[in-house]
Amino acid sequence: MSFVVRGLRRTVGERALFDELDFTLGPGEILAVRGPSGAGKTTLLRLLAWLDPIEAGEILLAGRSPGDYGAPAWRARVAYVAQRPPLFDGSPAETLAWSRGLKAAAPGGDPVALAERWGLPAAAWGAPWSRLSGGEVQRAALALALARDPEVLLLDEPTSALDPGAAAAVEAALRGRRAVLVTHDRALAERLATRELSL
Repeated sequence: MSFVVRGLRRTVGERALFDELDFTLGPGEILAVRGPSGAGKTTLLRLLAWLDPIEAGEILLAGRSPGDYGAPAWRARVAYVAQRPPLFDGSPAETLAWSRGLKAAAPGGDPVALAERWGLPAAAWGAPWSRLSGGEVQRAALALALARDPEVLLLDEPTSALDPGAAAAVEAALRGRRAVLVTHDRALAERLATRELSL
């Protein structure tokens, strides 16, 4: 089952961030997207997540477009984890309970146990999102996404707020998954990515 991007275009004013952008990702492939600030890296992830409108081109998973799946089903299959995930109301545990109530977002694993391997104590899941540190938020959000077992991960600087030990543990969990990875960290891209795209 391939994840295919064909002819994707995004402009800001009269400036094209990218045009005729094409790539295909098979299972287990990680594409690292690199480039200077303002090049459109996060914008690309938002387009792939179907959070922003597509100006031109198409995005296909197993031959079907986001519109074919519908927004909830697409976002369950193509999971976006922002560099600074939005702070939900309540606690991570409440977010998990809510997501388990969605047919399209049935979890494929235990995010609490996964995040514990990254150094996030189970007790943190009961604290309000607003009281967690940046690194705690980042680990909880990524664990929630991975637990849904998406077919594609869209990751924006997924280890930027983590200490080296936690970052290494997260990297180990990401290996072998299909992902589009935005990072300024060349070493991270070299360790994880199977291919690289420069914007």
